Amino acid sequence: MTLTAPVLVETLSETARGEWARYLETRKGATLFHDLRWLDAVAAAYGYRQFNLMARRGGAIVGILPLTLVASPLLGRSLISTAFAVGGGIVADDEEAARALGARALELGRRNHVKYVELRGGPPPGEGYQEKAGVYASFEKEMPADPEAIRQWLPRNRRAEVKKALRIDEPNENSFRTSRRVGDFYKVYAPAVRNLGTPIMPKKFLTALKVNFGEDVDIALVEHHGEPIAGLFSFWRKDRVMPYYIGADAKAREIKAYDYLYYTLMRRAVERGIRIFDFGRSKVGSTHYDTKTYWGFEPTPLVYHVALVTAKELPNVNPNNPKFERLVALWRKLPLPVANFLGPIVARNFP
Repeated sequence: MTLTAPVLVETLSETARGEWARYLETRKGATLFHDLRWLDAVAAAYGYRQFNLMARRGGAIVGILPLTLVASPLLGRSLISTAFAVGGGIVADDEEAARALGARALELGRRNHVKYVELRGGPPPGEGYQEKAGVYASFEKEMPADPEAIRQWLPRNRRAEVKKALRIDEPNENSFRTSRRVGDFYKVYAPAVRNLGTPIMPKKFLTALKVNFGEDVDIALVEHHGEPIAGLFSFWRKDRVMPYYIGADAKAREIKAYDYLYYTLMRRAVERGIRIFDFGRSKVGSTHYDTKTYWGFEPTPLVYHVALVTAKELPNVNPNNPKFERLVALWRKLPLPVANFLGPIVARNFP
């Protein structure tokens, strides 16, 4: 292999899946959302076509780019890396490989008549793309090595809330447990999402994630009289833990179950030798954004890369978009069985 060999881009074959996984093991910038286990779960639950691209130079992999072709009856067609995730984009060894992957993605977008191609992170993909910045930020922080030091490490106001939350451990009608059953989590997550005015994802997506990631998925529950009232769905990945989906009812908020779940996850992570708490992405100015700063996490601005194909303006597909205000208000009023039935049908439009 020489540095002068051309970069060739191919679509991932079944026989190259092991190469993809091994490449990501050692590459900075590789995330949960580049993992084939995540991409397979998206394909299984939503049925959208995947274009997982590999760049090679002299036969060796020098970059990857997962892509999902989303065909939304409500919003049109788009090509996204990574769909139904807060991250994605190109992972590459150098600029040449990144630009080759970006060019192939744009070519695929044009061929499939999409409105836009959106890469949710990664290095600049080259010509035809513009930056979408100032919309989202990520939050992560290294925790103390001693689990007993975590409370002092937190901001003072958050320490006070955690102290109240730890009453859950006292002998009373509340309790904590972990679970292997997605249904236990979905039972509390679905009404919480409905109350936010957001269509619930299909249960089979969470089930596919649990099946694919196995013990790398952590489901934690707070219960009241044996019934789940709060749940946290997290991922263990290398040197970090990532709390990803969380939901709770009014009773859970009253007893500070959110604080309890986050704090105990921090403790359990450190006890396992994991030091990075990856709080994920939040929209700037949102409640979730504020919550993460209350825990003492500093935002890191995220840059997406978007190529407009037939669209005339950058996409703004999120519940805070004024276009969706009426839908959000209506959704909050739906009876839960109706929201749970319609949610997975509607959610596939919002990747």
